[in-house]
Amino acid sequence: MHEVAPEILTSFVIKQGQIWQSVALYLSEQSGAAVEIPIPTTESTPIGEFSSLSVDPVLHAQAGFAELEGEPCLFVVGEQPAEREAAEKALYEAVLGSAPDTLDDAALAALREFFTHLMQGLAIAFGNLRSTSFTTSEIVLKRDPVVFPPNFLSVDEVIAVRLTINVPEREPIPLTWLLTGALAAQLLGMPIQTTDPLSALAFDEEPAMPPAASQPASMGFNPFGEVEESTPRNLDLLMDIPLEVSVELGRVTLLVSELLEIGTGSIVELKKVAGEPVEVLVNGRLIARGEVVVVEDNFAVRITEIISPMERVQRLGA
Repeated sequence: MHEVAPEILTSFVIKQGQIWQSVALYLSEQSGAAVEIPIPTTESTPIGEFSSLSVDPVLHAQAGFAELEGEPCLFVVGEQPAEREAAEKALYEAVLGSAPDTLDDAALAALREFFTHLMQGLAIAFGNLRSTSFTTSEIVLKRDPVVFPPNFLSVDEVIAVRLTINVPEREPIPLTWLLTGALAAQLLGMPIQTTDPLSALAFDEEPAMPPAASQPASMGFNPFGEVEESTPRNLDLLMDIPLEVSVELGRVTLLVSELLEIGTGSIVELKKVAGEPVEVLVNGRLIARGEVVVVEDNFAVRITEIISPMERVQRLGA
């Protein structure tokens, strides 16, 4: 079995807010519209759950990074059959202005340009994350049953990132980004690891039979059972993951024309009443609120409210 390693998935999930904020900014620059991409849901999913994509025609794009040859990824428009027609229509209207009767060469070229910009945004985001550069390879766009690339066929799990692209005055565009754990690890600069529970048996000697009077060993994972002291606790792997902590004073939405008019001395009014608590964010997710104070000529934040630990974990994994 080749599953997505937990440490790779955890690190990838934590970075999603930062990544897609950067992608949204790039798409906004390219389109001239204020594109927004809320933090998507990200999880590892058995590859078999996507077998239905190989049955009916579905609009999808195969893409990749030139520096990571052999690890293409997929963007699917309308992962579930029930949402497929609406998802495709939303994409057509956002890119083409209206849903075409047929996908001719001109329509396909425009859609391919959209996915090219999407991948370029990801290349910039992950490049900034690692202080390196990524370049996108050719986009292959089809509206046919999905034929999974070879790197998908050699794993049991893939990472599914389900995102929504919001374009002003258009319907939201739902997309599913599918990639392997190996690609995620390389984008993050982490060693490629797979969870293979059978690999340890390949070189181990056959265990001796237990005495007849002994109790049979439990054959399944019991989440309610007590953890043996000898079981390794890999929490240290998570403790070294860097997190970006930011304090948000307030937000405001501006038109591109208004943004261009801003100059030295301009005042940008925020949608927050004076005296309201500021928000403390970790990788773009709210974890606490506080008040601004000054400590030895430096600004600081005194925490006045903490989001519950369970809610914080849920927000980090959202």
